[in-house]
Amino acid sequence: MEPLGVTSFLVASEVSGPDLAISGELAPFEVVAPAEPVLALVGEDAELPCRLSPNVSAAHMELRWFRGTFSPAVLVFVDGREQDREQTAEFHGRATLVADGIPEGRATLRIRGVRVSDAGQYQCLFREDRHTAEATVQLRVAALGSDPVVHTEVQASGEIRLQCSSTGWYPAPQAQWRTPTGEELPATQEASSPDADGLFAVATSVVLGDSSLRNVSCHIQNPLLGQQKEEGVLLPAPVRPRLAPWVLAVAVTLVVLGLLTIGSMFFIWRLYKERPRETEKGFGPQERLLEELRWKTASLHAVDVTLDPDTAHPHLFLYEDAKSVRLEDTRQRLPEKKKWPCVLGREAFTSGRHFWEVEVGDRTDWAVGVCRENVAKKGFDPMTPENGFWAVELYGNGYWALTPLRTPLPLAGAPPRVGVFLDYESGAVSFYNTEDGSHIYTFPQGSFSGPLRPFFCLWSCGKKPLTICPVAGGPVGVSVTATAPDLSKEMALCPLGEDPASASVDTLHSKLIPTHPSPVTP
Repeated sequence: MEPLGVTSFLVASEVSGPDLAISGELAPFEVVAPAEPVLALVGEDAELPCRLSPNVSAAHMELRWFRGTFSPAVLVFVDGREQDREQTAEFHGRATLVADGIPEGRATLRIRGVRVSDAGQYQCLFREDRHTAEATVQLRVAALGSDPVVHTEVQASGEIRLQCSSTGWYPAPQAQWRTPTGEELPATQEASSPDADGLFAVATSVVLGDSSLRNVSCHIQNPLLGQQKEEGVLLPAPVRPRLAPWVLAVAVTLVVLGLLTIGSMFFIWRLYKERPRETEKGFGPQERLLEELRWKTASLHAVDVTLDPDTAHPHLFLYEDAKSVRLEDTRQRLPEKKKWPCVLGREAFTSGRHFWEVEVGDRTDWAVGVCRENVAKKGFDPMTPENGFWAVELYGNGYWALTPLRTPLPLAGAPPRVGVFLDYESGAVSFYNTEDGSHIYTFPQGSFSGPLRPFFCLWSCGKKPLTICPVAGGPVGVSVTATAPDLSKEMALCPLGEDPASASVDTLHSKLIPTHPSPVTP
């Protein structure tokens, strides 16, 4: 344990508390402690060592670990046992003595579940009769945060805006944008702030106008640990080819063919519009009747769905009646980390048919559906059937089915209520606009294994709620409300970046789901 820091005292004929009069008599022992600070990670255990020199038994001595004030102390050991009555509440049940070293004069303090507030200086004091000596141990605390999440947006000017965010760091991390050659790019905006536990969240943005760059990476580093996490992003390739004459000729030919094709399609459309009205009326009402019949049949299996607080995202708070949930900017303590602002239903289905309705109103972003029960232990990521999610969403002024290749849903109008129908034995999940009974989407039939649970997400901090509609004669609906302050003005921590209502479909992106569409299943 070298080098060591040693502090010893001369002792007077009388001793009173920690304040000692100084005499010419030298104490018969010294206290030795590490000169270098002890480093511990948040949530782990830390051990602060000190010992007597010479190595004599401390079983008959008074041992005291304290910081700031002599009493109450971090830990007091007298007459062979710890004295709880003098221990400060902050360390009650967390600070203990590694007692097996006492016969050799070692007095190691163990702190369980280290917190940010535990960082600082600790005094190790031994007392025997009139002789007292002590030494100082420095505790440093660090935390390595979450993997960075990078969002890409192509602006109208052609420039590319990148936003990188991460949470759970201590001390405040350093964020950098770098090119593949290691060159640092200056950030246009950067912010970091601590949460209720003292852990820092960081967000940084950069705007790129250089079309020669193909990829960049976001680096977030802990200055105390010297460790970092990074996330790379592939940028759109520049489209500035120099056209050879033959290429130009081919391009002109293609344009002409395109115009002819458009003209033909317009002519066919005009013929279709001019068909006798009797022909249209022969098929339209029959198809609509069929869709309404499917919805009515599904609604016969209506069930009462409630929310499970144990699966709520850290920014979602459930209140006393367990019926409403609100998005706030204070993190609550949860046993698992959850990446997306989602919550599961309390009910788990392993068989049968089940139907429930969700009031989405005029919110500009949401996702509803079902998922496997075990996704609550893994975090909501990514959202595809292969990973246990069958859901549709509204995002960026467009409706999508969350298939492996995200499928656009060309709806005739915005559904104020969405019905979710689970047919477990058939392996099918269907969605309906319950305002007019029209069909929205049905996932291809497969086979389910294990419990399935209702699934709800809010992508931004809007004020409008999602509401689980009550069944006939059932309880009042459950509101999922997002009314937190707009964190993007300070930290830009919304899960998908900018407000989706202002984003175009072309700028949407997701690390979870590719943007190429796949056919819609009728």
